[in-house]
Amino acid sequence: MHGGEAIRTRLIRAALRLLAGFLLAFAAPALAHERGAGTLAPTCHAYAENSAQADALRKGTAGWICSNSDWNSYSRLALLRFDLGPDGRVPAQYSSRLARFEGMRIDIERPDGSVSTHLISTHEFFPRGHMLQVANLPEAGQPARRVTIELIGPTFTGMISEARLHDPGLPVIGPEQVWIALLCGLLLVPLFFNLALYRVLRDRFLLWHISVVGFMLAHTFFTSGLVPLIADVPIGAVSMSVAMTFCGGAASALMMASYFIERDRMDLPYRRALRLAALWLVLNAAFYAATVDWLQGWCLNIYFANSAVAMAVLCVAIGNAVLRGGRAVKFLLASWVPLLITGIWQIVSSVTGNEAEPMALFVAQRFAIAAEVLITSIGIADRFIQLRRDRDDHRELASELTRLAERDPLTGLLNRRTIEGRFAALREDGFATMALLDLDHFKSINDRFGHMAGDQVLRAVAATLPEDRDALSIRMGGEEFMLLLRGKRAAQRAEQVRQAITARVARDVDGLDRPVTASMGLVEIPAQVMPEATFAAIYARADGLLYQAKRAGRNRAVRERMTVFTGHNRGEESTAA
Repeated sequence: MHGGEAIRTRLIRAALRLLAGFLLAFAAPALAHERGAGTLAPTCHAYAENSAQADALRKGTAGWICSNSDWNSYSRLALLRFDLGPDGRVPAQYSSRLARFEGMRIDIERPDGSVSTHLISTHEFFPRGHMLQVANLPEAGQPARRVTIELIGPTFTGMISEARLHDPGLPVIGPEQVWIALLCGLLLVPLFFNLALYRVLRDRFLLWHISVVGFMLAHTFFTSGLVPLIADVPIGAVSMSVAMTFCGGAASALMMASYFIERDRMDLPYRRALRLAALWLVLNAAFYAATVDWLQGWCLNIYFANSAVAMAVLCVAIGNAVLRGGRAVKFLLASWVPLLITGIWQIVSSVTGNEAEPMALFVAQRFAIAAEVLITSIGIADRFIQLRRDRDDHRELASELTRLAERDPLTGLLNRRTIEGRFAALREDGFATMALLDLDHFKSINDRFGHMAGDQVLRAVAATLPEDRDALSIRMGGEEFMLLLRGKRAAQRAEQVRQAITARVARDVDGLDRPVTASMGLVEIPAQVMPEATFAAIYARADGLLYQAKRAGRNRAVRERMTVFTGHNRGEESTAA
């Protein structure tokens, strides 16, 4: 298994383990959202547009709906009747789904038929449990036959259909809050994971996914009932924060997708549409915040309709990326399908107003959020591995191109340009001997046997020249070659190479009618003797020695050891072989 595949496998396994922890944390509310012993649902419910209609409903039986149906939040007033029985007592608390409203009137009918009325403002409510708001009831524990609750300006159907009286009260910290706190801790893992990756990748999609995780972390916190442990936040602000953080997370997810999907796997208009849909969600959240109190349930329907527009844009854009064969979109598709399903469920529930178990929807949304965060994190890890693989491929390609640029294409030897640029460093590394070799009468080989034969001769010569830690071989051009050597007996080794050329060419090239020989000019150039000498100066000296070898009859070497090299005063030893 390649290194990248092994890393990807480990990341996926770790993410799946983390996902299991998320799912367990999200499952806790489903297992523990019972509100306590003696929980009492409304016996009947009714709706009124003004106080006179509400008073008429309280005094009679007409207009009441005594079944779990026909719930709505469009009427100005919603009435709930709780029948406690002849031996009943007032429960300790009232709770309902977390949502905004203007106020509440509570009528308690005692066994003797007298009725006491109490008014409760939203400030007397506090968040408690998973997506719940709670208020302490007046006259708790006192004998009563009936409790009638009038909600003024309810904004969400769930706060009516899920209204309950219960005793004992809900604890501030229960098993549900422990699991939600664990969930918030788990959400920090992908948050820090993305922050760490951003230091390496510097891609904007990571910042947007950090925003997604941050908003989802805040959303989970506000829906958990943990808020009272941190600050005394009004129930209206908590309810509004739930919608704001969810819209913020959804908008950030759309922005993240617009940058995360590969550039060549989504058409530009669809990418722009995702960003416009993200802006649409932000404006939708602002609309909800500004109008929820005076539009009541209609505001929520408009809010969901606008959300449906953004979901439609998302589906079309994702479809385009899928058809284009995008890799990143597969992870996004897997992560968003649960969110889309719960979104559709929530929209349908809002439109029909007859959701029997709306709490199950919010539990499902917790699962969907977990899946989105974790699967997208796996996709980001996959992108990181893919980018690292592409980087390695590009480096390998660049290295290969560099190698090709440094090498002569015919012989594979280093070229002159490469050596000129590295000459000073090579001298410091001890390459003190330069040998310049030139094939004798090479032009006649090309003229008589053709350039293909000449190329074969050049390749045979290149195969003769050494290239190891103490020797570098260079093709200077045409039939001229250079050896740079270091270490003891460098001159003797160069001469052995020159003499070996004839035998190697004779062995490798058929059809030649004479041996191929080489002449050589060699100069030993200790770096400490001439620290300012340039490649051009040393090359000119070796070329002069080569010319001497040619004039002396070819197939020989002329060698010189430099002892002083100042430009005006020079000491040297010359020998010819």
